[in-house]
Amino acid sequence: MRRLKNYLILVLLLSMFSVLFQHRMYEMALEKRLEAESVGNEQFRAEFYSDTMRKDREGLPETCLSFLSAVEKDIRYFPIPLSEADDSLGTSYVDSWMGERSYKGKGVHEGTDIMADRDERGIYPVISISDGTITNLGWLEKGGYRIGITSPSGVYFYYAHLESYADIKEGDFVMAGQFLGFMGDSGYGEEGTTGQFPVHLHLGIYSFEEGEETSVNPYYVLLALEDKKLKYYYI
Repeated sequence: MRRLKNYLILVLLLSMFSVLFQHRMYEMALEKRLEAESVGNEQFRAEFYSDTMRKDREGLPETCLSFLSAVEKDIRYFPIPLSEADDSLGTSYVDSWMGERSYKGKGVHEGTDIMADRDERGIYPVISISDGTITNLGWLEKGGYRIGITSPSGVYFYYAHLESYADIKEGDFVMAGQFLGFMGDSGYGEEGTTGQFPVHLHLGIYSFEEGEETSVNPYYVLLALEDKKLKYYYI
């Protein structure tokens, strides 16, 4: 009886050791993968913040690194899904962040414009990049029909110039990939103004460190999400 008891204890100890060993192997593999991804994201990390946010030319401040980690943690999908019905309905974008803008005086472009290959409002669906809560929804003179979503880590994603909204309201919690509305050309005027520029989605990403709003560059976020495009049926 004692031998059987000792045998069972030995089997239990070996099983526990095996589980711990496998868990450690998993952790080591995960660490190597994250290290490789970090090396691959050097340009993403280098271009993500403006010079004014860097402060230390030798490296990013801890607050910046913390916010960057939050963005990388929360982003899931490219904001415009592919069309299963018509592969000609593509999109394009360039790094236009901080470019000059002149609507009602000099300004800068705090975002990236995703341009529609077919310049027609109400065709391209817009989806949420991340999980989050709708903290702003409605008309802005410059942004037209816009949506602001705050992710679980506190990242503010701003979607502007929509043609219309999905069945959503301020305060709703949305999931990554959830339909938000259709790409349009609204804005630059009183509510309902359209046609002042081509159909596109303006995407902005903002940090609110210590109550201060700071724009960061969405271009490299979009590049990171190029292989994370969902497929919707639209024509």
